[in-house]
Amino acid sequence: MNSKKLLRQILVDIYKNLDEYSKDLIMAENLEVEFKGLNIQSLDGKRHFIKNLHDSEELSSFESVVRKYHLRKVNLKNSDDGLIIIHLTSRKANTYSFELDNAFEVVKKTYANVSFEHRDRIIQWNELEDEQLDKELSRFDVNSEKIVNEVIENTKINEVLVYIDVFMDLEKIENFIEREDGKIILWIHPTFLFSKEPVLIGLIAYELSRYDYVLLERNYQNILEYCKEYRELCNKNLKIIEKIREIAVKRNDSDVIKEIDRLTMI
Repeated sequence: MNSKKLLRQILVDIYKNLDEYSKDLIMAENLEVEFKGLNIQSLDGKRHFIKNLHDSEELSSFESVVRKYHLRKVNLKNSDDGLIIIHLTSRKANTYSFELDNAFEVVKKTYANVSFEHRDRIIQWNELEDEQLDKELSRFDVNSEKIVNEVIENTKINEVLVYIDVFMDLEKIENFIEREDGKIILWIHPTFLFSKEPVLIGLIAYELSRYDYVLLERNYQNILEYCKEYRELCNKNLKIIEKIREIAVKRNDSDVIKEIDRLTMI
């Protein structure tokens, strides 16, 4: 078989056999893909090693020995640094074939520097199959639309779109808000897909309060619920907590004041 044709087939089969998470990373991110153990042997016995996608583009054309290829491992430990490593093995065969090794594994990041709650949510997110994820995102869309309509009623804000940003770095919790064509668009970190409704109300009201301060005063109790969850996930308090204290003091809300005292003493 021609070497270029063989390599094209190998690359197609590698992608077909990857897990969905690895596929999503490759499609969504500008990752460098490195290969370990990927080689094509010419008829004279010389092995041509393909170490990355650049090597695959530079491979010369020659008649190659047919081999059986196994996908052994996908290493995502350095994916945040822009690198994914794919491990393969091969041996001589009468016809070309490609399959997953019996011991195939996906090595993911360990998330050693995150809180227990944060790590638990990352695991929950990664364990969602495509169909499950679609259902959860649909549920979130319906719920967030209802929350937004209630939160922005009788405010200066007219139209808000809320999305879970499925391509965010799971280890870095942050939300983004922007204006586009008169609409406010709020991109929410995937860990909040699993949050309860009071937390989501607080999160949305907190992010939108930069456009209308009245949202802070009207929703300060739910915003505190968001602050409490943010503390569990990130091991730090949001600065807005002192504004909430001021509102609670004005309203003589002793329960909220006590809760804030507890958070700031941790």
